[in-house]
Amino acid sequence: MGVLLTSVMKRTAIGLLFLGLACHQPPPSETAEPGLQAQPAPTEHRLGAEAEGENREARERWLEAKHRTAPGVDWRAIERENQRRALEKRRQLLQNRSARGTSPWIEVGSRNQAGSTVATVPSTDKQVIYAGSALGGLWVSPPDGSQWTPIGDNYWGGAYDLAVIPAGGGQQDILLVTAGATVLRSTDGGTTWVQPSGFPPGLSNSARPLVLQDASHTVVMLARGSSWGVYRSTDQGASFTKTRDIGGNRGDLWTPRDRLDKVYLSQGDRVYESSNQGLSFTSTGIAIPVSGIVGETRLAGHENPEIRFNVATRTNGTWELWRSKDAGQSWTYRGVLTDFWGQLEASSTAGELVTYGGVELWVSRNAGATFHKVNNWGAYYGDPANKLHADIMSIDCYPDPSQPMGEIWYIGCHGGTYHSLDRMDTVENLSLQGLGVSQYYSTHTSRRNPSLLLSGSQDQGYQRGVLGSPGGTGPYADFDQLISGDYGHLSSADGSHDLVYCDYPGFILVQEGEDNPQLHSTDFPAGSNHQWLPFITADPTDKNSFYFCGDKLWRGTRIGTTGDWSYVQHSSYDFSPAVLTALAFSPLDSQRAYAATNYGELFWSDDGGVNWTLAADPGPGAHYFYGNAILCSSTDVDTVWIGGSGYSSPPVKRSTDGGRTWHRRRQGLPDTLVFGLAEATDQSGAIYAAAEAGAFRWEPSTNTWEDLLGVEAPLTLYWSVESVPANNLIRFGTYGRGVWDYVESGPGLFPYGELAGGVNSLKLYGHQPPLIGQSLTLITETGPAFASGVLAYSQSQAETPGYGGTVFIDAAGMSTVPFTTDATGQGIISLSLPNNPALIGQERFLQAGIQDPSQPGGWLLSHGLRARIGS
Repeated sequence: MGVLLTSVMKRTAIGLLFLGLACHQPPPSETAEPGLQAQPAPTEHRLGAEAEGENREARERWLEAKHRTAPGVDWRAIERENQRRALEKRRQLLQNRSARGTSPWIEVGSRNQAGSTVATVPSTDKQVIYAGSALGGLWVSPPDGSQWTPIGDNYWGGAYDLAVIPAGGGQQDILLVTAGATVLRSTDGGTTWVQPSGFPPGLSNSARPLVLQDASHTVVMLARGSSWGVYRSTDQGASFTKTRDIGGNRGDLWTPRDRLDKVYLSQGDRVYESSNQGLSFTSTGIAIPVSGIVGETRLAGHENPEIRFNVATRTNGTWELWRSKDAGQSWTYRGVLTDFWGQLEASSTAGELVTYGGVELWVSRNAGATFHKVNNWGAYYGDPANKLHADIMSIDCYPDPSQPMGEIWYIGCHGGTYHSLDRMDTVENLSLQGLGVSQYYSTHTSRRNPSLLLSGSQDQGYQRGVLGSPGGTGPYADFDQLISGDYGHLSSADGSHDLVYCDYPGFILVQEGEDNPQLHSTDFPAGSNHQWLPFITADPTDKNSFYFCGDKLWRGTRIGTTGDWSYVQHSSYDFSPAVLTALAFSPLDSQRAYAATNYGELFWSDDGGVNWTLAADPGPGAHYFYGNAILCSSTDVDTVWIGGSGYSSPPVKRSTDGGRTWHRRRQGLPDTLVFGLAEATDQSGAIYAAAEAGAFRWEPSTNTWEDLLGVEAPLTLYWSVESVPANNLIRFGTYGRGVWDYVESGPGLFPYGELAGGVNSLKLYGHQPPLIGQSLTLITETGPAFASGVLAYSQSQAETPGYGGTVFIDAAGMSTVPFTTDATGQGIISLSLPNNPALIGQERFLQAGIQDPSQPGGWLLSHGLRARIGS
């Protein structure tokens, strides 16, 4: 085993006194937490039901603004190329993969808070169902939703439409997914994906693949290059041929679901039919008698008792519903669809049953004359198993003779996938466990208790999880949704969960307390000009205050101990017409602040953000940069990083002169949008980036970014990233596949037991990892001046009471090193590690103590520090 330290090292009476009252016991369990059961059920957010619809368009504008580019630059085309390269890289890695050790990636979850699903199709043998997600790929499960498995992690994006094609010969189904400009096909159950041939080079959208019941299993679908068209495949989706151009507005396709029959196409004010499996189309019946110009259309038909059409037309910008009970020979106007997001479906067995979706799901049992909601979206929070969540993304009805009504309905929404076996009288949630498609804007792990994780999601609310130990495959952690809505920018002054600030589009949400959290809310500053989800951050010097970013910088401060906050304008600087989009304070000097705007402007401040100076050199492409994330170095007060839109500007820049000048740091990083930055926990100086194109790590020795995903992590959008030092990991929040942890395996010094408070207020740290054959310097701060201290270390971690505080190492086998503090209360401990390869990978647990008569037990203690030894 060998001795860890060879410089001034001995067992001393002072060290034994320091740990004399500590008896060894294992750390407490992190899998349960008393008091959590008392939390109330989630409630509707405080802005009311109409906010759901209003937020959708505002969110889309906000997301578009983040992708700032020079004129004429198509960021979507750039990201499509990133996705194509990632797909090909993943395919090659899978093809050439060799035996690997333990994966550095762990899927956290949530396990029980499914996000957005957008398509559901049963397999050809009805033994499983496939569910497509917004940005979390494709999933498969038994029909009851009891065992969800991801099969779309090896391509970037979701599955907005899905076709399941019989392969024949006892082979597994062929899968065809579409998601905007993405059309992909898999013949091996989702392990590998390829793009079918025949689509135009400028493919920008796709929709509605239908599998016909002829001998060839012909596939017809819509796709858009320079215009929309009908595309047809007779080789099970391997290649497509365009058979009809339908212009600039999307139409729709439908065919009877229980037999081989004609294919119908809605285009403008007409319905067309094909008797040759989509090879050609002719008009049928008469034109729909709309009063105005028809844009997009949606088509849903009934095949029983006869062919009937329901067509939604976007006429003069308004969605209208028209119905024909005689296959287009006549039409009846049914009214305006006021809450319609493009989802229209009709029963295969009941000719009067038609449904549509928007914020909520609407059902008519009288051929569209009147509609009623399946349930109000707020009812979900009291009964998620049997009530639909808001935002209906898909409605699919399939004939199924085994069901009492002869059909089964599937609904995709922002709460996952549901089915209905009784023609929409009731619904059942199939995604209560295991469907890991949560969309997260932000995560916040407590530095005091790293088993506590908070997350802000897209439409699955503000969530809280108590993490246990990972086990098996798939997500392992359940989260509680404390309040519904969209939440981002989680932060606290000291990294604990004592007071955590985040925002919803319209108010600030504040969590108070780690163990039994209470929620408060306060409005945005009156008259403020800000973004849909404005950037906020806690004041690092006062846990009762936070900063709010708009065209001016505001500071909110708690009024006494109430649940209310009041605002003052923190700085007189007027950033308009821009707005602040990122703000950060140096952890080494809170007077050093940095800010960025949506117009690419970068600022620095030496007085805590009261006065601001524009950077003399903001780096290349500044006019087309949108600043998303600022990271201040924990080791150099003058070093700061920023990430943002990288399509006409470097996606990451660094300053080493306190924000005066900025330089690109992009080698190895694709043109993409960087959402978040974090510092490695292991003193390596590495930087991690969460980006639209994936997760990346900057290696300081090579000044190069590397792709971290390998073959284990999903190809999706990585929105947030944070360091969790106690667990030596980097935590990513994805916008489609939940929370994922990347475990750093190298040497380093990792604090644990932080923020215990009281006697444990001494700070202990080092700037270099412990390496064999090299010296190691440790530093203590915030101690009394000219005091005697001791660094104790052991081979085991503990958490036991002692001297009015907590002892974080095991007294058994303990060794100590004495030191003294200087006039500032700082202690310097110099150590040497033996050049012994047997020590590589071993760990030691350290804690410092300084004699302090003002403390109840006579000692001031530090937190714990885990030292992993390397070479």
